[in-house]
Amino acid sequence: MNLFYRISYFFKSFLLLCLITFSTLVSANIIRDAEIENFLEEISHPIFSEANLNLNSVDIYIFNDKSINAFVACGQKIFVNTGLIQSFETPSMLRGVMAHETGHIAGGHLARSDEALERAQTPMIVGLLLGIGAAIAGDGDAAQALLLGSQQIAQGMVAKYSRSQESAADQAAIKYLEGIKKSSNGMLEVLYKFANQEALSSNRQSVRVRSHPISRDRIRSLEQKVNKSQFINERDNEKILFEYKMIQAKLDGFLNNPNDVIRKAKKDSSLIFNKYSLAVAYYRKALLKESLSALNEMINQYPNNPWFYELKGQVLYESGKIRESIIPYRKSLSISPNEPLLMVALATALNALENKNNAIEAISLLKKSLMHDQKNTQTWFQLAISYSRINDIGNAELASAERHFLTGNVKMASFHAKKSLKYNKNSSISKLRAQDIVLDSENKAKWKRRCPV
Repeated sequence: MNLFYRISYFFKSFLLLCLITFSTLVSANIIRDAEIENFLEEISHPIFSEANLNLNSVDIYIFNDKSINAFVACGQKIFVNTGLIQSFETPSMLRGVMAHETGHIAGGHLARSDEALERAQTPMIVGLLLGIGAAIAGDGDAAQALLLGSQQIAQGMVAKYSRSQESAADQAAIKYLEGIKKSSNGMLEVLYKFANQEALSSNRQSVRVRSHPISRDRIRSLEQKVNKSQFINERDNEKILFEYKMIQAKLDGFLNNPNDVIRKAKKDSSLIFNKYSLAVAYYRKALLKESLSALNEMINQYPNNPWFYELKGQVLYESGKIRESIIPYRKSLSISPNEPLLMVALATALNALENKNNAIEAISLLKKSLMHDQKNTQTWFQLAISYSRINDIGNAELASAERHFLTGNVKMASFHAKKSLKYNKNSSISKLRAQDIVLDSENKAKWKRRCPV
């Protein structure tokens, strides 16, 4: 093996490692929350329909990142940072961003994530070379920093658009918003928010500006279109405003410093938004009594809000009060009966009771949840537990195979699928699915092109 070939092989191996790391980082930072997902779908699905996109083909992911950004990757997947939701003043601004990202999808600006990842190879390899140099020089810390830095640069390149693509996405977004009779003022407010950063050096700019370049010409062009819109004065109704403030309060409670949240919310705890973030912050501080007290007040005020019952169930469950958590979980599901994440939450609590009858009910709930959402690894994990409770080892192994298949751990997916085949010899559907997982797990070319989520 000559030197060039060895170096090239090493680069490819390192690149694969970086892509696996990227996949792990993305998966680890994805937040699943029924309330927030429902709100994002509520404001986005009309836009997707207006853009003639298949609603079942476009996925929205909540990315746990404080930077104010949203981006498209892997063709038709929109990642919305928590920092963006927390920072924008109005749902109109968030809707504007979603319309803009839809424009990128419809325009095919980043239709294939593997192309973006291929472009990311250069900074990774440069970082590798510098890292190797630092390691040879005996500076281990510098080597690690350079290697991690090269990965971060590459990740940033995954969602980087040109000025022409930005303009095209803007024009498409306005068209979509006009079509659903919504104001495009929010788009302008977003651009105004970042306009002054265009003159800053790239390392001082917001992630949003670096990945979505802004120019004065772009703003002027958008201003002209917005001012001509017949829906320029259209305002969001009270329901949408309330829902938006509630998801902001929930994110503040879960992601901000709990002491800061409590101090801020206590200034006017009569506001339902402050009470929401306060209940979460108390829960994070292990102040169970205070958290439940706030939640009960909220439930008394809004008895048909499923998310308050869901949070109460979560607080009780994670405090070790498993049996008590089932009541609020059941209530939340009775109010929102087709919500898959609520089904999984209740099934998880039922499984924790370690009872065969409860496991049977859990299986029913989990199967129903899969009809709405097959990409939740927690669903498959709980299904494996449920099947093992009733001694159905074949389907328990198959559920484990499905879970590992979703996470990209093809070795373990194949392992559990093969074990499933030993038990599901006479079950045609389960047998065929296990065989498919084994075959797909061995298809290396397919997994090389796989999206991280």
